[in-house]
Amino acid sequence: MCILLRSILIAFTVFLVNATSHSTRDFIGSGVVFADPLNPLDDHLPAGDVTDSQADKTYESIKAALVESYTKSPLPVAGLYNDWRRYNTTPYVSEPHGGRLVNDFANSVAADYGRFEIETQLPPGSVIAMDSFRVIPSCLPLSITADAVQHGPLFVMEKMKSGFNTASGDWRFSMVMADGGLFGETKGVGHDRVEFCANCHQSAKPGQDWLFFPPKDYRISGESEDQVAQK
Repeated sequence: MCILLRSILIAFTVFLVNATSHSTRDFIGSGVVFADPLNPLDDHLPAGDVTDSQADKTYESIKAALVESYTKSPLPVAGLYNDWRRYNTTPYVSEPHGGRLVNDFANSVAADYGRFEIETQLPPGSVIAMDSFRVIPSCLPLSITADAVQHGPLFVMEKMKSGFNTASGDWRFSMVMADGGLFGETKGVGHDRVEFCANCHQSAKPGQDWLFFPPKDYRISGESEDQVAQK
């Protein structure tokens, strides 16, 4: 009965999300969710209508498990990114990433990522990582229970040396699934599976090195710790 109720709730929620706009956590650039047949991660399920506080609390409770699963992949960064600087204050909904709740991390080489819209070119060795999850309807719709949290993929962009792959702006895009499996990697296994990532990032504004950033309301101060100390 519980499983049946949950299935009905999911189906009904998906219908409502596609038929109406969100009143709180609107998706970036749109208040309505549309399925993108070109996006391999768009499975029509919403991230979950949760408050920022709920999203942050949920993430804190699952991030260790996320990292543990990602580390099973052959991608070294999967076990390192969680120690990097996070550039968003709380998880936010990213429509291009399957409408999931996401977090943006960058290694020290990519410190200029924190300049956000200011024109910049990140140097080789820069790595941007984004983990993800969603809260889906459960048998207890008024509370977030373990069975209502679905772990999502880890998305990674690594700036390679000039000439690596002009079609991706010399970025190597990788995607690690929630179970640690490597879904695809630019010029590697499953190259065609991550072409959507490169095509999407190619539409970034000129001068932003194929980069997108957290919504303004979710950004931390872009200054590095060294810049803050110098003031």
